[in-house]
Amino acid sequence: MGLLLWLVMAAIRAPHWQKFPLGYLCVFFIALISKILASNVALKKASLGDSIWAIIFGCFLRNLVSFISYIKTRKSANSIHDITTTTTTQLPSWLKVAQQTELYIAISLVLLCIDISVLRPLAPRALFVSWIDTPILFMVVACLGWTLLKMDPQIAIILSGATFICGSSAAIALGSSMGVPQYKTAMPIAIISIFTIPSIIALPYVAKHLNLSATVSGAWFGGCVDSTGAVIAAASIYGDVEAINTSAVVKMMQNVLIGPLSVIMAWGWSRYEIQTARRRQEEEDLLRRRDEETSDGFDLQESSSLSSTKQKYDDDHDTSDKNSKKIPTKESPYILLWKRFPKFVIGFIITAVLFNTTIKDTTTRSLVNSFCFYVAEWFSTLSFVSIGMGLELNEMKQNMRSLGKLVTLYVIAQMVDIVITCLLAWTAFTHL
Repeated sequence: MGLLLWLVMAAIRAPHWQKFPLGYLCVFFIALISKILASNVALKKASLGDSIWAIIFGCFLRNLVSFISYIKTRKSANSIHDITTTTTTQLPSWLKVAQQTELYIAISLVLLCIDISVLRPLAPRALFVSWIDTPILFMVVACLGWTLLKMDPQIAIILSGATFICGSSAAIALGSSMGVPQYKTAMPIAIISIFTIPSIIALPYVAKHLNLSATVSGAWFGGCVDSTGAVIAAASIYGDVEAINTSAVVKMMQNVLIGPLSVIMAWGWSRYEIQTARRRQEEEDLLRRRDEETSDGFDLQESSSLSSTKQKYDDDHDTSDKNSKKIPTKESPYILLWKRFPKFVIGFIITAVLFNTTIKDTTTRSLVNSFCFYVAEWFSTLSFVSIGMGLELNEMKQNMRSLGKLVTLYVIAQMVDIVITCLLAWTAFTHL
């Protein structure tokens, strides 16, 4: 895997691609340790999967680098006043080049290899469970975070998509389609990975207490538990093969939504950014004309009012964000859409078509599917390590208020998702 990834880095001429093997070995070692810990019987019963360990160890590595950098800075400083209190320490280049979160998760999504023969028997009911509430709740909760909680709209969309679709995969795909910086996806993914654990443990026991059938329980887990691995874990705790199979099918149907929603979001956000940039340009042009008029003796109070209006506009649209990208007002929405288009969707479609048309033997299909899923899980773990490497504790402490909003929005979204998905699963697998 590492050799192929190195060839990819060299082909695209990624910055410091020559140092990729060293960084990849470090990331892979953390992923390996995470896999070993996740396979421990006691930890497995506690639902502490490899994603949790990967984020923890990745975060530890990132903050260890920051601490060592701080110590070196302190030793080299002439006095305590020479030490800057700024916060974010960049990873060394050999490690930064291996922090390829989007690449790892894109590869894992392409390798899903949706098997139509497995989906066909349960497809109508699985669609009913996974496609009716997911898009609606995704939009409603994103708007709730954006308008009511006054969150960054991109973070609200990412958290909502990750909650209702497929955890980190959806978060990174949506973030990529909107062109967001990596730090905006890291915190929602970390929150979801941690708060998924209670759902994995509690939902199987709640399902048994409510006397839900195996198929209803499996559909419930598949529709409201965030990631595919967590879904299988919850169904395994329930302890029925039928529940495991149903949960896997429902989650696969839900995963398919990642592609269309990412494309729609890329198109919608591109248009939104272009319109925002044009409005801002018009405001600046109007302010410039008023400034010219005031210099000739016109009303200064009116100019001051317009200046305050512009400042409010800047605050509302977060134009001071250093990580935001300026959008050319003359760029076509279709060109911007292609730039933001999640390219993994093309690979996902190609692998699904090849898998379902070229492999006829049932045993071979099962072996290929299992192997692809195994490799996809490894790349998913590598992506969690990269996510952890993007979490710096000093930066998190400075953003405790936004962290509280993220947790609040996630808890609300998850509670709503659990209730509605349970009703849909009961209706689909009892009355349809």
